[in-house]
Amino acid sequence: MDWSRRHFLKALAALGLTAGGCRSAREAEATAGPTETPTGPTTWPGKVALTRHTRAFAGDLISRQAVAELLDHSLTALTELDTPQQAWSRLFQPNDVVAIKVNCLAGLPLASHPEVVDAIVAGLRSAGVPEGNIIIFDRISRELIKCGFQIKGPGEGVQCYGTDVVGYDDEPTVVMSVGSCFSRVISEQATAIINVPVLKDHDLAGLTGALKNHYGSIHNPNKLHLEHCWPYIADLNCAPQIRNKHRLVVFDALYACYEGGPGYKPETTVQYGALMAATDPVAADAVALDLLEQLRAAYKLPPIMSEERAPKWIATAADKQHGLGVADLKAIQLVRHELPA
Repeated sequence: MDWSRRHFLKALAALGLTAGGCRSAREAEATAGPTETPTGPTTWPGKVALTRHTRAFAGDLISRQAVAELLDHSLTALTELDTPQQAWSRLFQPNDVVAIKVNCLAGLPLASHPEVVDAIVAGLRSAGVPEGNIIIFDRISRELIKCGFQIKGPGEGVQCYGTDVVGYDDEPTVVMSVGSCFSRVISEQATAIINVPVLKDHDLAGLTGALKNHYGSIHNPNKLHLEHCWPYIADLNCAPQIRNKHRLVVFDALYACYEGGPGYKPETTVQYGALMAATDPVAADAVALDLLEQLRAAYKLPPIMSEERAPKWIATAADKQHGLGVADLKAIQLVRHELPA
């Protein structure tokens, strides 16, 4: 790593951010239920913009230009604004501190790609968000490094590090069936969250998507995999650390794993060449599941929804108690485009 660990930790300590973790037995009760925010899921409920690009790849190499075009087109299609800059400015303000939650568990190519995150950072900068107010994070710094991200701390431009550096809340937050300590990146630092999940199958939950991506934002995801993650994924996303700060989902569907996830399985991973944008995480996951079902049908595999691991937590996330978005495909407005070569 090309950074001084001592300097890095000293800068974090100056901000009151030192690694710790869920030491207290006292629990902080969270209030569940829908929260209206100007730029949250209620902005464009039940709407997903899916864009594919015929030139997203040159062999196994990802085209940065194509990724930028995919994101620009998805954002303008979602917001129905004239320019990408207008879309970013509608979602984010210059005084926001934006946490970009990536997913690096499986490693490349089945992870959030740096090319996608770079395009997101460029969009935030166009909205006037300073580089120092942008934090790329996941669970563990070494997983970020493995996926091509450069670890940086405060004062080094766009920040990037794992929660292993800054730690988790000292006290758990309890919401419905879930009691977890959250990454201090989202509980203490961020005012807004961009969720960058990957389009992949999950052997227990059925789907790893936007809602489940926040298992990487808590200290005890292993405790929330019982009953195929139901209702834990839905309950977790009602916590105010997520719900009140969620702004945007950018689904990295450059690659798609339709069987055998969440680890990388080359035999069931294909180049899909797409990005999806949504402010509604439930709608994003419902569309992602449908895309996987289409791929599984093409490869003559049974539907995920016919198996025990069917992700019924998607419908739960949309129910009256949770109110996190729209799960019914018939009620979702899916705007699809394919960019020409």
